[in-house]
Amino acid sequence: MIKKDGHTHTQFSHHGSHEPLDDYIERAISLGFTEYVVTEHAPLPTMFLEHFTGPSEARHGSAMLITELAAYQKEVKRVQLKYADQIDIKSGFELDYLENYETELRQFILMQADWLDEVVVSVHFLPNHDKLVAPIDFDPETLAKYFPEIHSLPQTVFKNYFNTVQKSVRFAATLPNDIVIRIGHMTLIRKYQKYFNLPKFDVDNQLRIDDLLMQIKNDHFQLDYNAAGLMKPYNGETYPTLDIVQKANDLGIELVYGSDAHEVSAVGQFYNMTVSNTLKNEK
Repeated sequence: MIKKDGHTHTQFSHHGSHEPLDDYIERAISLGFTEYVVTEHAPLPTMFLEHFTGPSEARHGSAMLITELAAYQKEVKRVQLKYADQIDIKSGFELDYLENYETELRQFILMQADWLDEVVVSVHFLPNHDKLVAPIDFDPETLAKYFPEIHSLPQTVFKNYFNTVQKSVRFAATLPNDIVIRIGHMTLIRKYQKYFNLPKFDVDNQLRIDDLLMQIKNDHFQLDYNAAGLMKPYNGETYPTLDIVQKANDLGIELVYGSDAHEVSAVGQFYNMTVSNTLKNEK
């Protein structure tokens, strides 16, 4: 049986640990993982950074720099060779979907396609009413500053988020067919649900989720079953939430566990629980 962690990070993330990649890999091996995908945040488009909205720490810390790309590639290839007889290491990126930057994002993946195995396509940035694109997961204050309706009209923020995720799935369908595509943490908008006392998704947003899942199924994409939310003080759930996991299972969508580890100790976090949930739902 394959034991896989499909969403992991490295010392290149700038918002995680500086521990060497070897330590992540060795922990995965010690936990019995047989497959491990390195999915560092791909560099953000230059023009996007020039017009960045949000805290400067988010601008500098959201992804690796384009100048680090060669070093990242070299590091992934190095551990692939070093641990080849112990674990199957796949090369990848977590790619931020950014509306109006689709051409740049696609170009980037095409330029890297010859060494890429898998890509996690995620949404961390949303356009607000003023057309400013801001991070949704940096901290609660930033979310409330750019999306003040999170307090009184949270369903409108959810709608904005799922509409953007839908665009990200359509974008993902334009990427090379030989790269495995996974849709990342598709309920990240709930990261601060306890802070804002967020309600469950309403009927309209549930329908958007259903449409999204059908789109993912029809495109033969995988779904990132991300454990990181379980460790977040204002969240306490997986991304996506369990009800969406159940729907995805019923549709036959492949769910791939992702620790979303930004430090060595997080590799494999809550693996048994997430796998148990998917197995229960298959019965």
